[in-house]
Amino acid sequence: MSRQTILAAGSMLRLLPKLLDAHFSPNRPEFDCQFGPSGSLRAKIETGHSCQLFISATDTHTQALVDNSILDSANILGLNPTVLLHRASLDIPERSVLEWVLNEDLMLGMSTTGLDPAEDELIVLNQIANATDTDPKRLKSRTRIITGGRETPNAPLGRNQYGWIMETQNVDLMLTFQSNAIEAMEDNPHLRMCHLPKNARVTGHYGIAISHSASAELVRFYNWLRSEEGSAYLTMYGFELATNTH
Repeated sequence: MSRQTILAAGSMLRLLPKLLDAHFSPNRPEFDCQFGPSGSLRAKIETGHSCQLFISATDTHTQALVDNSILDSANILGLNPTVLLHRASLDIPERSVLEWVLNEDLMLGMSTTGLDPAEDELIVLNQIANATDTDPKRLKSRTRIITGGRETPNAPLGRNQYGWIMETQNVDLMLTFQSNAIEAMEDNPHLRMCHLPKNARVTGHYGIAISHSASAELVRFYNWLRSEEGSAYLTMYGFELATNTH
């Protein structure tokens, strides 16, 4: 059998190998893992690209592939809310987190990794603008858009892109998914995280779908991710559990 292919949202770049190691250790099979924007990956699958397991930053894509009989079954992997990552030297209480986001003396960045270019990547900024009665164009004009694997320059080998950028390029604040923030804090101990109020946050409803051509090992991994043990690992890395599945 040829090597099984896993397509996953860019925000899973570091997390997916950890999950594979946790489940298969000490003898993890070799998988062809490819990462990118969820919408682009869905389009590849729809046009015949090999895929035995698909993890998307929105369950809309995974469910559509099942509804169209391209993949076999889909579920919600978990919820991944946007948060504010910030320098630890900035003492930011959550009750005033949006005031800090609007502070034009601070460099604001936004990670698009995990958000879908086929949708409105700037929906996070729009939500904040609406919640604070702020001109969204002004907020967008001072926001540096940062992409994980496509940023120039890229972080040195072994460093987290967001942790490194905030250390070396004067970015004070960054809007990103909670899983990204946790990885950045592991890389850079001088960072902290604040939750956004509900009316200003965007939550990624991550979906997972499997193909009828998936190997028995990959089927077991798919089921493990939805088990209590797998959910505990996802929670450890920033995901919140979904109460509903397809």
